[in-house]
Amino acid sequence: MIYDDVRVLDLSSGLASAYAAKLLTDLGADVVHWEPSGGDPLRREDPHGAFHAYLRTSQRAVAGDPARWLAGSDVVLLSDPAPAGLDPAMVAGLRERARAGRARPGPLVVVEVSALGHGGPDDGLDLPEPVLQARSGALSGHGHLGRTPLTVGGRIGEYVAGAFAALGAATAWRRAARSGRAELVDVSKLEAMQLTMLTVPTLMAHFPGGRGSTFRFVMIPGNEPTADGQFVGITTVTAAQWRALLGAMGRGDLVDDDELTTMIGRFVRAAEVNTLLHQWTEARTAEEIEAACSAARVPVAIVGNGELLPKFEQLRSREVFVPQPGASFVRPRAPFRFHGIADRPLQRAPELPTSEGAPWVPRAAPAAAVSGRAPGERPLVGVRVLDFTAFWSGPFATAWLAAMGADVVKVESVQRPDGIRFSAAVRPSSDPRYFEKSALFHAANLSKRGITLDLSQEEGRELARELISGCDVVAENFTPRVLDDFGFSYEAVRAIRPDVVMLRLPAFGLSGPWRDRPGFAQTMEQLTGMAWVTGYEGGSPIIAGGVVDPMVGTHAALALIAALEHRDRTGEGGLVEMAMIEVAVATTAEQVIRFSEYGELTGRRGEGGVYRCAGDDAWVALDVDADREPVAVRAAWCASRTNDDAARELRAQGIAAWPVVPGHLAVDDPQLRARGFFQSLDHELVGRQDYPTFPMRLSAGPHTYWREPAPTLGQHTDEVLRELGVSETRLTQLRARHVIGDTPLVPG
Repeated sequence: MIYDDVRVLDLSSGLASAYAAKLLTDLGADVVHWEPSGGDPLRREDPHGAFHAYLRTSQRAVAGDPARWLAGSDVVLLSDPAPAGLDPAMVAGLRERARAGRARPGPLVVVEVSALGHGGPDDGLDLPEPVLQARSGALSGHGHLGRTPLTVGGRIGEYVAGAFAALGAATAWRRAARSGRAELVDVSKLEAMQLTMLTVPTLMAHFPGGRGSTFRFVMIPGNEPTADGQFVGITTVTAAQWRALLGAMGRGDLVDDDELTTMIGRFVRAAEVNTLLHQWTEARTAEEIEAACSAARVPVAIVGNGELLPKFEQLRSREVFVPQPGASFVRPRAPFRFHGIADRPLQRAPELPTSEGAPWVPRAAPAAAVSGRAPGERPLVGVRVLDFTAFWSGPFATAWLAAMGADVVKVESVQRPDGIRFSAAVRPSSDPRYFEKSALFHAANLSKRGITLDLSQEEGRELARELISGCDVVAENFTPRVLDDFGFSYEAVRAIRPDVVMLRLPAFGLSGPWRDRPGFAQTMEQLTGMAWVTGYEGGSPIIAGGVVDPMVGTHAALALIAALEHRDRTGEGGLVEMAMIEVAVATTAEQVIRFSEYGELTGRRGEGGVYRCAGDDAWVALDVDADREPVAVRAAWCASRTNDDAARELRAQGIAAWPVVPGHLAVDDPQLRARGFFQSLDHELVGRQDYPTFPMRLSAGPHTYWREPAPTLGQHTDEVLRELGVSETRLTQLRARHVIGDTPLVPG
């Protein structure tokens, strides 16, 4: 286990920090959770405390005076607000000690999760997740236009914030364990949701061709009804996938209808397209539709829930669900697999603590200190990454490495550039360089160097092998057969660079009957229950809108930081396998646990807590658990006020509330601005833009995340190949044979 000598004292409450503690536990840390009198509130969420047990497996629980544990701890987890009974002066002292960079004794890393993060005009304001979704801009983009904006169910925002907290902890620990100086990691749930729960809406509004207005729609195709009463999720992100679906449906007559190849075009003609889809799906069973789409290589999923998930053959074959020690329910295994490093054996979750326990013995030096120069403001300076990833999940992971100082070389080809380049709002007919103007591509590839190499040609593969020999990390997120067929399996890569860390990020894993299926974030949301719990009351499931991509990317970055730590300690690299579906399953575990333990099938959240206000498409979101007014009365009350006034009056009554902010306007949020969440960069083709960063502030740096804008296609090819000793003459020859280049050979 990688962090088996790291001691984590968890003084927090709430799901986000509990999930961070779980991830650190999965990576081997010794986690001790202090609980207040009466126990952790998460224990009381269900009759047997099953969900709490999932989060606290293999940890210890203590009561009494937590100060006894501080001197021997390495990492401390805090939450704001803190649990009842925790001394505020002690919490403030921990925070200030870490911010000041003090040395031992005491923890070297302090991680604090709060609703809005510290600093800024709203420091200390506590808002629950549904209200944070409204403030982040995420709520405005979910649901049907003309109907109530739809809150994403399942507390996904809390999980995402927890994953970022764990990533911040591991990254800060990498530096603190070498420097011996304490650090503070300040995590904002608001920023985590703004970054992940919509697809960069602030950038999309301001990039060329963008639209500065609220736009809310449900993807078509989406979760379609079937003849046997189930739902099947069909995803067509690219034009090729839509045409493949038409072929599977026997509607080749529509293949040349270019308007229908785009999501927006299908939305404009929604009635026509939905009729077409339902005529086909409602005449077939879910399994028949799944088989037809899979054969056509169209991403497809039977919409899963707590009952169905453990029955899916891919998850069964990979033993994703395992028995909970000491209990009768099943739960997901850890969301990452380190080949060659044994998983942590699961131990039963602790009972309600009644004693203070025996605290750790303080130590003068950091655990597992590694020789060499202590990392500076960017703790991954000197690490080199060859990045074969595309779309959002993989590039999101390597973006963290780039922000932390790694030299990330992104590999595309003119035959097949990163597909997300073609999501630009401008089209080829109006701008021949439209493929350089995708807001999502830019956001996911800042501070990277971009090259092109055609791996279908031997010269391209030869150059890739030379690059691998000088890299610490190789990352990819294709279906497994793609790089294997090019000769770049882990075994082949390891033969070139024996201590390499390789990240493989397939949709369904490197083994199992679904191994070679394509899958996008939407597919994972459909399969794993995210869609099941999101939707209008009595309506169909609705996907969460892409959150799985950055969620997976955050987990993958955490796994890479851990794998690099393992390499530094042992000299051994390794294969990190991150199946997208298994990350998603880890964050929808509550549905499976509830059905397994209690036979309860979790339903859809519905539109509760969101009310229309005076004005055009104006809404307010409030904490339904704190509101005592009947829904009809509250609806009439909100309708007579602007959403700003309604939110202000509700907060004055002690009810957490916020106007539903249009996604593109989150860039103006004074809290986000004050904390420096957006960072401005100039780009030769898209001008000056405000890019989102990450939802953590690391007191020891970096103090600005991004150094350079995203690369144009092949921008750094000559530079990187010259570093290998490639001559100008050979560069010209490679360009003539399209081994390298800077313009796609085929349109997206």
